[in-house]
Amino acid sequence: MRLRLGRASDKALKQKRLSDATRCIHAGEERHGKKAPLTTPIAQTSVFILPEFEELRRYAEGKSDAYLYTRYGNPTTAVAERKLAALEGAGDPDIGCVVTASGQTACLITVLACCEAGDEVVSMLDIYGGTLKLFENVLPRFGIRVRLVPYEELGRLDDFFNRHTRLLFLETPANPTLRCVDLAALAAVAKRRKVPVAVDNTFATPILQKPLHLGADIVIHSATKYLGGHSDLTAGAIVAARPWIDSARNMKILSGGLLDPLASYFLIRGLKTLQLRVERACLNTHTIVEALRGHAKLERVLYPGLQQNQGYEAARSQMRDFGMMLSIDLKGGERSARKFIDALELWYLAASLGGVESTVSYPLLSSHVGFDRKRLKLMDVTSGLVRLSVGIESADDLIADLEQALARA
Repeated sequence: MRLRLGRASDKALKQKRLSDATRCIHAGEERHGKKAPLTTPIAQTSVFILPEFEELRRYAEGKSDAYLYTRYGNPTTAVAERKLAALEGAGDPDIGCVVTASGQTACLITVLACCEAGDEVVSMLDIYGGTLKLFENVLPRFGIRVRLVPYEELGRLDDFFNRHTRLLFLETPANPTLRCVDLAALAAVAKRRKVPVAVDNTFATPILQKPLHLGADIVIHSATKYLGGHSDLTAGAIVAARPWIDSARNMKILSGGLLDPLASYFLIRGLKTLQLRVERACLNTHTIVEALRGHAKLERVLYPGLQQNQGYEAARSQMRDFGMMLSIDLKGGERSARKFIDALELWYLAASLGGVESTVSYPLLSSHVGFDRKRLKLMDVTSGLVRLSVGIESADDLIADLEQALARA
């Protein structure tokens, strides 16, 4: 027994020593010494065959490693989960992952795994508009209340907790203003209250930021974005240690929010190039920001790497780089934003982000449509705000396109 434990420990230590670039390629797909395809096969099936009645009994008792039904588990999906768990958990074998049908599904499952009727969630106000609408329009129907904390009031976060609080929800960098928060400091507030912390890490990815190492209990991704990376899948992910991941997996099974095996294969493929894509897009973004700073047509440039950006110090301390997203606020409001967007020749107008292509979006008519002026002011979302998702094209070409469009705005 001691020898077996030693071997497992050695393997765990080896995994912890690997770089993220290596984990992107190899985690969850160990094939050395085996006769196997180089890429993970797609188990495109809804149901699995069991060899005998006793295997079904063992499965029912939790003693079998067989697959039964894709809603419960699938070998292709399991590889995607192991790979992402290794990236977010930096090789910690106690960290697990559940992939879901979308990032929105991941958020809902996380809340339902932590809360029941009568419970409350404390959340930043500066979160993705779709998540905000989920919190305000859907969760109350389950009897779950959400207390929203404006960015300027995060310094007194503890005042928003009470005996019913069961979850703290954070997002950094925030969508679309790129405001950043100090994860370790806010997580410490929740820990004193024995409240778990969930962090939407979509914009940063595990390459740039690892919330589990900063005090978070649960990490959420819209894997539709950078993790998939090619704008051809819709997926979400939840990463956590037990008991949170066990609860999330059970909730996923019961709610049916599973990811199809083919989409799981696309996610595996996307994760393999995540490090490369993030590094290239970060470099492009930094170059673009430098080119746009002080532009006569812009009120401001929002980017975590600028000292005037809200939360710059937090971003500098907890992120490896400042990310692949920026927003620009055009002088002239919506009229100028429309002219700018319509003049672009390389950048696409698209609601999502995180693909190899560079895209722009207009939050007032997409993620933040329907919010009143007071809410938008608190979130610092203006009529001239355009969000830019930087891809992996030539930075020079991207800048030239931005400059010609700004000239016509």
